[in-house]
Amino acid sequence: MFIDLHKTLERVEENLPKDRRITFEMLEKAYEQTLWLRSHILGVMYDMIDFGSASKRIIGEVSVSQTDFDKMVCLVIPEPLPGLKELTGTLEEHWTRMIHEAIAQQAKIGIPYFEKAHVHIRITAPRGTNNRKVWDTSNRAINVVINNLKGIFFDDDNFEHMSCSIEASWGKIGMTEIRICDHENLKKLGIFR
Repeated sequence: MFIDLHKTLERVEENLPKDRRITFEMLEKAYEQTLWLRSHILGVMYDMIDFGSASKRIIGEVSVSQTDFDKMVCLVIPEPLPGLKELTGTLEEHWTRMIHEAIAQQAKIGIPYFEKAHVHIRITAPRGTNNRKVWDTSNRAINVVINNLKGIFFDDDNFEHMSCSIEASWGKIGMTEIRICDHENLKKLGIFR
């Protein structure tokens, strides 16, 4: 795949001219272009790795933690979950790779299977990133997470096999924590009926 990063940067710069006043509309267009720039840069990096001109990992340090093997799993992804508006094929592939890397780490400890799981996604974003509308929790790309967990921790993402919740907060470091536990245990605590 050939992606001209300079062309994408030029489009951003067109909306941030030095010689005249910048309007809100120009900033909106520049913001849209930066979302594409992120995707394009990831695409070029993956191409360099896949076609042999680089051997570094793109994936940040994912990690896992758990209290009891069969009760709860926590996958930690070192980036805030992207918004639906940001989700391109390249970014979705990047997230799929990160989630599967975390699952591979979890497999070393053991992978619990839940008849009905509860997936809690906690997104932490650095203050000042994006805006309120983009950071609506309903605008997050949660399907990227759920679709990569089903068939591993639970059978399917229908209501008979899974429930989910989303939490978002500001923090110094952007990250996404994905906690998977038995839905029945939450019912015993009175959290669900």
